[in-house]
Amino acid sequence: MDEQKTPIEQVLDFSEEEVYLAALVEALLFSLGGPVSRKELMAYCSTTAEKIDRAVAFLLAYAPGRGIVPVVSGDMVELRASAVASEIIEKARKESYNRDIGRAGMEVLAAVLYRGAQTRAEIDFIRGVNSAQTLRTLTTRGLVRKIANPKDERQFLYEPTTELLAHLGVAKASEVPEYLAVRTQLDDLSKEMQNK
Repeated sequence: MDEQKTPIEQVLDFSEEEVYLAALVEALLFSLGGPVSRKELMAYCSTTAEKIDRAVAFLLAYAPGRGIVPVVSGDMVELRASAVASEIIEKARKESYNRDIGRAGMEVLAAVLYRGAQTRAEIDFIRGVNSAQTLRTLTTRGLVRKIANPKDERQFLYEPTTELLAHLGVAKASEVPEYLAVRTQLDDLSKEMQNK
């Protein structure tokens, strides 16, 4: 792409089809909430590497002045907050740290402590409600973290962090109070619900 062109001029060089694909890629990156490989983007969008590269190029050309920007590292692409929003994001994070995590946060922490690493869907199933916002809050606070799911590359698992374990005064999750009894009850409940 011609480096002499302004971002607006670069955007004007894209076809409607390329702009549409870029919108799909941006939506995928946003909804998956983490790094995604070009290969995965190709599979999700049923397209070629060249078209994915053009979609990413569109997002990069369109990024200046926006709050969310694509970040490319090797073969991985993800969305991040832009530098222009860093001050307000830091303010929001500080306010979030000062809030009590509440009952929802305690339920999610219990799920990942007593059941081990869980997908968001599994945590939602245990709680009976959507846990996306709660997981985001707990992740921001460093109490849970996202890891790759070895069984499904399209999903993440959430697990307790060492910071959470240290806060609880235990070296590993199996040392939390009544671990075996609660774990057994949760496993039995899960089997019972799956058999219905």
